[in-house]
Amino acid sequence: MPLMRNKAFDLDVHDDAKDPELKAYLDAAERRLHKGKVYRAGEKLEATESVFLLDGMVKLGESNVIIGQPKVGKSSFSTGLIAALRDRLPTFLGRDLSVPSERMPVLVFGTDQSEGDWLHLLHRETLVSEDQTLKSDSVDFFCSMETGEQYNFTKDGIRRMREEIEKHQFPLVIIDSLSSMMEPTGIEENTSRYAQPIRNAISQLRKTGATLLVIHHSVKRPTTWDWITECRGSSSISSVFSWGVLMRWVAQEEDGLARIDRRVGFAGKGRGANESGGVMGQYMPEGGWTYLDGLEEAQKVERAGQRIMELGGVRASVFDYLTLRTGLNADVSAEELATELDKQKGHISRELRSLKAKGLAEPVRSEETGSRPRLYWMASAAAMEWSLGGSDQGSNGLFGSFPIKSNKSNISNSQSGTAVLPSSSKDPSPNAINPKTKVEVLKADGWSDGFIVRDGSNPDKISVEKLGNPMITISNLRWELDVRPCQPAPEKGEVNTVFNF
Repeated sequence: MPLMRNKAFDLDVHDDAKDPELKAYLDAAERRLHKGKVYRAGEKLEATESVFLLDGMVKLGESNVIIGQPKVGKSSFSTGLIAALRDRLPTFLGRDLSVPSERMPVLVFGTDQSEGDWLHLLHRETLVSEDQTLKSDSVDFFCSMETGEQYNFTKDGIRRMREEIEKHQFPLVIIDSLSSMMEPTGIEENTSRYAQPIRNAISQLRKTGATLLVIHHSVKRPTTWDWITECRGSSSISSVFSWGVLMRWVAQEEDGLARIDRRVGFAGKGRGANESGGVMGQYMPEGGWTYLDGLEEAQKVERAGQRIMELGGVRASVFDYLTLRTGLNADVSAEELATELDKQKGHISRELRSLKAKGLAEPVRSEETGSRPRLYWMASAAAMEWSLGGSDQGSNGLFGSFPIKSNKSNISNSQSGTAVLPSSSKDPSPNAINPKTKVEVLKADGWSDGFIVRDGSNPDKISVEKLGNPMITISNLRWELDVRPCQPAPEKGEVNTVFNF
């Protein structure tokens, strides 16, 4: 408006119009400039299809949202993207990065964190110099929590943001976070009214030609890979954005436990059924993201885990026995399962087929018997990975809690050789095994060390964990049969070398 008054003075136009009137003139002019066109049959549409700045993750010139768990690295992702654009990298997190021919200006409205917290992230990506000066080739505008009163999604806050954005041509605008921008509006996050100021802000800011990347929180423990489902707050929030990405830990861990698995998954999706294949990455201790792999296999493991948790009754017992045998690198037939579980073979066969349909079991070989071939089964790779990485999770605990009723050793020829499942003890010892005892576990290729006792209260149902990685556990082991104290290394004697000339 000051510019309007200056221009009017230059043109010798004297008007006593007040600021509200001038604002109304500006709004009316803007509506005329951005008025949508009506098309009739035979006319060519002027719009162009949107393209990705970062393939499958950030659309160029559109409103994008990153939904993520607390502390998963949402802000680190944004600073990593800035660094990739600055360095003109062809890819970021394994995805094509469409670097503009001329440097893309970057504005960061980081009102969710203090300037000190941001400084740590900016330093790690070398977006500031050693004396804490913003580098001119990295970030053009930056503000933090301390400036939240000026830049937000109130009417005045949006106006100030737009004024800053309009100083640059087609910039990348990072807004971190949505909740901090909305806080001054006083609107409750779970109400449908929450989306209206967001919609107004997006509408105003997109008119500048900017690419918007808004950061928001997901629910604490997502159960899907759909950002719309996992978005925290009102369901109306998702309707505002053209494209969204869910950013979450690949492996969910219990609250209060130190995180061991630091893989992060990214899954993108648009307003329709349009989706992009996910990726996995990890933020490195020294700074910067590294691409790990696609997300498909991790999603299979998660789906397997969800289906395992739903198992019950005989089906759970069948699955538990399969995981036990597979852990010993041995397969098992329906006949053996029927004997061990005291069930009819037909019943067991149906349960195996059901587990196969769920992706939890698979036939690995067949044996000719003169009539119908006998199938031998193992747990699927996804089911085993979830079981081994899921601590005590599972249908009845890792490797189950089914009773082994036979007193003989069970021998089965697996694909890699002969594996032996030791028999259960008739008379379990009453003596408990001390926790943290270093032990060896019997596997298909012999005794393997590197384990400690987690629960030794029942010598017939001992639980052990991998030394240095407590998320890997094995349960229902029997003392001196499946598990034993670590054996001393054999003494090295003199070696007599015979030379044949």
